[in-house]
Amino acid sequence: SYLSNANFFPLYAWVSWIAALPFRLFLDLEHAFFIGALIVSSASFLLGLAAVDRLATALGGADVSRRTVWLIAVFPFSFFFTAVYADALYFCLCAWSLTFAYERRWPLACALAAMASMTRIPGLALVPALGLEFLRQHDFRLDALRKGAPYIAILAIGPVVIAAYYSWRYGDPIAFLHARQMGWNRAVGVAGWMRDFGYFFEPPIFACSGVADCLKEFAPTRALLGVTYLALLPITIGFTLASARTLGVGLTAWTLISIAMSLPNGFDGVGRFTAVLFPFFIAVAMRVRSTPLFATVCVACVPLLLLFFAQFARWRQVL
Repeated sequence: SYLSNANFFPLYAWVSWIAALPFRLFLDLEHAFFIGALIVSSASFLLGLAAVDRLATALGGADVSRRTVWLIAVFPFSFFFTAVYADALYFCLCAWSLTFAYERRWPLACALAAMASMTRIPGLALVPALGLEFLRQHDFRLDALRKGAPYIAILAIGPVVIAAYYSWRYGDPIAFLHARQMGWNRAVGVAGWMRDFGYFFEPPIFACSGVADCLKEFAPTRALLGVTYLALLPITIGFTLASARTLGVGLTAWTLISIAMSLPNGFDGVGRFTAVLFPFFIAVAMRVRSTPLFATVCVACVPLLLLFFAQFARWRQVL
């Protein structure tokens, strides 16, 4: 059935299974895997922040780096980085891949990009992003691509492994696409946007008697999520483009291509998706230099972080 795990790329599960092995000595498979996955997510998030700190420092200095890390930490959807989701591992792989590319350490950058493409579908956005960064470092001379042939071969490992895995397990190298469309109703274009708009803004939105009741009921939070998702798209694009000269072609391209790849899915899940786009947070940190303004932004994010996490913990549809 396409309602299976075919929608999810396997690397996060593979790494979590390995991390779970010590716990199999005294726990059943399910609980051991859960603990292993939590360890992978938490460790990946910290390692990813280390990469962001390193890259942001190189781009804008220590103050920009410090503000960037704080912005990621208090972002209203950052709680997914310590949940049993692939987001933290993907964030870590992308952050280090682009950091190593900036530092011209191309074998490592491409190896991590290949792993990212085995973690989530948008990992493929790293391929053109790294290609553009490689060309920038060679003054955009197309003949430099011949030097990059070994790196292209490394990048190809990810899609080859995914195609082989899906062919072996599901009998179809692109089973994940069918699963997204038929099983999870994703990648359906305009229909997805219409579906999401109807869901998030379905009346009645404020059919509650007071603040406590509105917090308890999901309808107001659902509408707030819809507004947040719709606002994040232009805000992310705007800040990224405004700082494109400092970010460079690789980071800018990765952010914008990642957003473009998400659009056919509708706007449900934009919060989770934006959380991994660390160049956007670097761009905000570069623009918000006033300490009072920065503190205001962080303080404003915390109530949303707590609200969305609380609703997520109640098994509400917060993505």
